[in-house]
Parts: sequence; C-alpha cells; structure tokens
Amino acid sequence: MFKIKLLISLMIFLFLSLFVFSQQRIYFDEKGDTISERYAQNKLRDKELGLVRWDSLGDNKKRYIFLKKSLYQRGSFYYKSIKEELEKITSQKIPDTNSIILEYYYKGDLCSSSRDDKWTAFEINDRKEFLNPIKLQLEQQGITFICLFENGMKLRNRRHRIDEYFYMDRNNYFRDKLFRTQTLCGSFAAIKPNGETLIRNGEYRADYMAIHLDPEKWTLFFKEDE
Repeated sequence: MFKIKLLISLMIFLFLSLFVFSQQRIYFDEKGDTISERYAQNKLRDKELGLVRWDSLGDNKKRYIFLKKSLYQRGSFYYKSIKEELEKITSQKIPDTNSIILEYYYKGDLCSSSRDDKWTAFEINDRKEFLNPIKLQLEQQGITFICLFENGMKLRNRRHRIDEYFYMDRNNYFRDKLFRTQTLCGSFAAIKPNGETLIRNGEYRADYMAIHLDPEKWTLFFKEDE
C-alpha cells in the first residue's frame, strides 16, 4: 500500500514538473522590454547589474518573468516601531540591543513546483530542520531571526509556542514597509538597533545575511558621510 502511494505521489510530481517546464515563458528586462530567455539569464548572472526576478502566471497559463534592478535595497527605519510590531506578531520580547534578520515569503511565489501559498505543519517542520541550527547560531551572535509570510497565505504554525519563529505578517505591515519588491524565492532584511536596514532580494540564507552586519561590510552600504 505504501509503495502504491509513493508511486502515485511520484507520478503527480513528475506530471507537475513537466507542466511547469512545458509552459511558455516570456521574459521582460528591467525596462519592461521583451527579451530572449538566453539574454535574460545572462543579465541575471551578471552580478554588476544586481538584477532579480519575479514570475507570474497569466490567465493564458503563460509564465511571465520580470527582471528588476533591486538585488540590494537600503533604508533607515524607526527600530522601536519595527521591534514592537514583531513583538505583537510573535508575543515574544526582543532585546533592545539585538539586530534583527527577517526572512520573507511572498504570496504567489513560483520559486519551485513544490512551494505554494499553503504551508502545512509537515512543511514547516521540514524547513525548520534546515533553519534551526542557523537560528541558534544567530541567537548566539545577539541576532533575532524570524520568518514572515505575506498575509493571505495559509500557515499551520504553532504561534503560542515559545520556540516558534514562523509567523504571518498580519495586516502586511512588513510587506508594505520593508518588502515592497516581490522577488522569486523571497527576501531578507537585516535591521540594526540604530534603524539602518539592508534588504537582499532573491534566494539566500539568514546566516549569509548576517555576514553583512560586520562593520566593514556594512559600511559598503551605509557610508559614514552619508
């Protein structure tokens, strides 16, 4: 019985994979002009351009890929307001001296064929197997790490557990304030207690994002004379 279920699941996965790869894809550069797939891939690989992408499905089932010049974004926000909003969402206190790293999941993200807007308890636990050691590492560095999901998604988290760190962005506070650029495979934000905030769009890791907090690297984005 188990083998039959496994076979059926495998067949469904293969069917969905074939469907995704068979979709007609239309690419747009950062100016909104249509371009070839090869040209788009070359532009994305060019780190000097700092491009990311967002994919969406049209009513005609075609996949539209938009390139955006927003790999990194920076800003300055009122740290106390951000901390207080996170404390409302999580019902947990954040030390005033902690830097904060947020990982953001967008509604409608086509990052992979296995990802959708519904996160089951199993999917959350599976993701946490990878993230838990990273979270512990960050906590030892005085960094608070939280994963936020855009309002409208379904999240089977355990929000009343003290060790929970997967939460809905209720009222889309952070979507509207920080994560204003939808990006394939999500975004990250590093926020210092002085309010300086660095956002990195696209697939990445929280521990890699924490490296940016090093003063020498941070000043590459926030120069003292600015």
